[in-house]
Amino acid sequence: MRCPTVGRMTLGELERQVMDIIWSSDGSPLSVRDMADQFPDHAYTTIMTVLGRLAKKGFLTETKVGRANMFSATSSREEYIASVLLRALDTTEDRQAVLVAFAGAMDASDRRVLRNLFARKDK
Repeated sequence: MRCPTVGRMTLGELERQVMDIIWSSDGSPLSVRDMADQFPDHAYTTIMTVLGRLAKKGFLTETKVGRANMFSATSSREEYIASVLLRALDTTEDRQAVLVAFAGAMDASDRRVLRNLFARKDK
């Protein structure tokens, strides 16, 4: 599954920290003030700029509620990570070799999850 909302964009360190908070909000939109309060070492305007950039990149939607700008994620953390994995896979000419190496690096419980998933899809 590709995450169409984020395309080929990656996250910087502060952007990732902001997204971690938004993804942890259980889908509840957060205001700039809500977010700025989580980053006491950063200026309110810095967080406002990061939120605006994340919205332009397609990671967030921005809505106005009264005078507050509210932000929510356009996709889940899991969808984003899946899109990162797929983009990495797109960079190789030997997808099979990468998949074999990836599966070999997984622990038994992760391989079990994939086996069960594929078994259900094959039915």
